[in-house]
Amino acid sequence: MKPISERERESKSENLDEFSQNLEQNFTQNNPQNSTKLLSIVVPCYNEELVLDEFYKVTLGVLKQIQNEILSNLEYEFVFVDDGSRDNTAEKIKELHEKDSAVHLVKFSRNFGKEAAILAGFKQARGDMVVLMDADLQDPPSLISEMVKSYLDGYKIVYSKRKDRVGEGYVKSKFSEAFYQIFNRISGVKIESGVRDYRLMDKSVVAELLKMNEYHRFSKSMFAWVGFKKKCLEFDHEPRVAGETSWSFKKLFNYAVEGFVSFSTAPLRFAFIIGFLVSAFAFIYGAYVILRTLIFGVNLSGWASTIVIILFLGGIQLIVLGVIGEYIARIYEQVKNRPHFIIEEII
Repeated sequence: MKPISERERESKSENLDEFSQNLEQNFTQNNPQNSTKLLSIVVPCYNEELVLDEFYKVTLGVLKQIQNEILSNLEYEFVFVDDGSRDNTAEKIKELHEKDSAVHLVKFSRNFGKEAAILAGFKQARGDMVVLMDADLQDPPSLISEMVKSYLDGYKIVYSKRKDRVGEGYVKSKFSEAFYQIFNRISGVKIESGVRDYRLMDKSVVAELLKMNEYHRFSKSMFAWVGFKKKCLEFDHEPRVAGETSWSFKKLFNYAVEGFVSFSTAPLRFAFIIGFLVSAFAFIYGAYVILRTLIFGVNLSGWASTIVIILFLGGIQLIVLGVIGEYIARIYEQVKNRPHFIIEEII
């Protein structure tokens, strides 16, 4: 038997070490429980001074529980985005940062809206998992545990949905249901009624969302549009801990219009159909009047009916122009290429 030289022995030892390292690396990659995972909590804030302490306390407790029971190597960060609050929201977040370096603040120069705050939070988040939630505790932090479990089972998006609309006003509830029904009929992207922005997403999903650079963003549809393997978690309605909601009926209506225009061209098609039908009706009625006059010699005065028809046609034209104007306005704002937000301070 030929003896093995010292050089050959060292070479085989190095190959064995390399094989062991590759095996350990593959095992770690295929078993998320054995690798360090960073969880980013993105929280858009607008006048949330009264709830931030309680939100941080409750959410931190859930994260500690996840570390103890589900994912021992979990690390976390809080990304609070102050959307131009008029109270002491930013100062309260700074106080939390002094206690916990995992708390980060992104402060806007003014109020740019929740969609801009979500986008800024995604851009600052560094986590393997990103959780988007509100600070008012209507999104129960306890659900994060189930989200992380589902993530470890292979789901890229774990979103939440309210079981019912208890706590909402009757009119608001009915308008919300009508919005979802109409939206799902005219759009190629389907949204479940009662779905919240509250969700956990893999970093690959967030990366795809950041590639969508449209100025007018409608996150609910964007979350559905990107695809990926999803799971829904239902929860009971929770009242606000403190403060009042900033979502008025007017803001919700504008948000609904944003959704219709951003993810569907159906309003333009509908305007065309209305215009075609009205034109066809006017042509048929005009032919009827001419024939009746020629055959029977009846000269219709019809002053009142003429005024009604003119007003009706004028109203239809204004509606059609309004629909076209909504799309043109979005093109105009998109081509200006202004930033979605301006950051005044980052901690």
